[in-house]
Amino acid sequence: MVDFENSAKRGVGRDCGGAERIWTRTGLTEEDTAGMKTSPLKCHQPLRCPAPALPGTSLRAPAAAVFYSAVAVVMTCFATGLAQEACPLNHGRWEPLPALTDEFDGDRLDESKWFPNNPGWLGRQPGYFNPKNVRVSDGMLHLDAKKETLPDLPAGYHTYTTAFVKGKTLVRYGYFEIRARAMDSQASSAFWFYDITPEIWTEIDVFEIGARPQPHNYYMNTHLFHTLVETVHWHKSRIWKAPYNLSREFHVYGLEWGPEVLRFTVDGEVVREEPNTHWHQPLALCLDSETFPGWFGLPTDDALPATFSIDYVRAWKRTDGSATERPEAVEFTFPGRSRGAETVYQLDVEEGGKLVVTARGGDERPDRVHMDYVNDAFFAAQDQADIQRELTVRGEGDKGLVVRITWSKVEPWKREGRQRAGEAPGSPLPSSNGYHAVGVEVRSLSLREEGTMETCEFRSAEGQPVRVTVRH
Repeated sequence: MVDFENSAKRGVGRDCGGAERIWTRTGLTEEDTAGMKTSPLKCHQPLRCPAPALPGTSLRAPAAAVFYSAVAVVMTCFATGLAQEACPLNHGRWEPLPALTDEFDGDRLDESKWFPNNPGWLGRQPGYFNPKNVRVSDGMLHLDAKKETLPDLPAGYHTYTTAFVKGKTLVRYGYFEIRARAMDSQASSAFWFYDITPEIWTEIDVFEIGARPQPHNYYMNTHLFHTLVETVHWHKSRIWKAPYNLSREFHVYGLEWGPEVLRFTVDGEVVREEPNTHWHQPLALCLDSETFPGWFGLPTDDALPATFSIDYVRAWKRTDGSATERPEAVEFTFPGRSRGAETVYQLDVEEGGKLVVTARGGDERPDRVHMDYVNDAFFAAQDQADIQRELTVRGEGDKGLVVRITWSKVEPWKREGRQRAGEAPGSPLPSSNGYHAVGVEVRSLSLREEGTMETCEFRSAEGQPVRVTVRH
């Protein structure tokens, strides 16, 4: 017999009364399941119909019909790959996000959805992300860590290779879960989200696990590297102590990421929850293994090769709930700007003062963009520890921006249990007015529908053009 009780892939069908049921494959023989993927379908409400038995059989007539219907449902679920798995959360309405959902039923990575490496990063030294360490087999994605030195690697990469899989579709908000088993090694196993733009760089670490030295430590983290007004890299780390060795069992790990809240779950139980203060940027879903010499230590010979195995990745977007006014992205370009170290643009603000926009590196599309509100009289009149102001910047025609900035006399890395992790690359000097910028929202003067885009043109006090594109 094939035991599917401890697997977690499910299919949804309906019983004879029309009620939704979740079906288990338990009880099928190896012959029944030949050629099928060995993942579960759990039926929490077995079908029972009290009718007379059919002559010469142990099946009762209605039960026989239901039995064959159930088999048909199960077979259909196998055949379709369970692509429309229902969201397991019991609140809200959700729809599948196919671009970030994968059951890994084939024999190779679906490169329409995933990069087999990180196009922008070679790996955490000395471990090099080797695409050959990404495998799909036995209905799972496998990320390997090995002791090997490949020829002609860049300086700093040697001795170890690891693996990285990155989603090709950026996403903002949703529910995301994987069923996985961490590798038994000092090389890490991680499920996380990040993206880097000139305006903002944030990261959500659903988990990072170094199971060989710390088999029960489930690390969760949220990082802010920079925004349009914030310059200091800080993070907020938490640890959940698992009652089992994370490298010896498969479990379901989830992130519910909404405009107002972040929830981290293990097997459906919330292990961390907090307000969403900064994570409103579209991010890439990532699965990887890295070497962390200063954290988990370099992998020992007896801990390699090792494998981080992922049974599935599933994603859903919420279709109800209140809409957010926050645009998905705000992008600055500076027409005619040639490559240079720094260019400053001063924009007039209706409420008084100047919005000073600084572009660093790059050319028309810089490497970093920073904003600072300059108005000495405004700050001198403040006596509160935390203040906020909406700034109106009008462009050509009837277009313009509303920029809401929040400041505090408390440094941002000293708020809400955060830890400072240094200056983000290219950070300017902090303001000298006694306040630290701790948040910013930028939107169009008029509210726009989701899926739309607006570009505003401004002319700086120096006569230079500034173009801002707001994507909703």
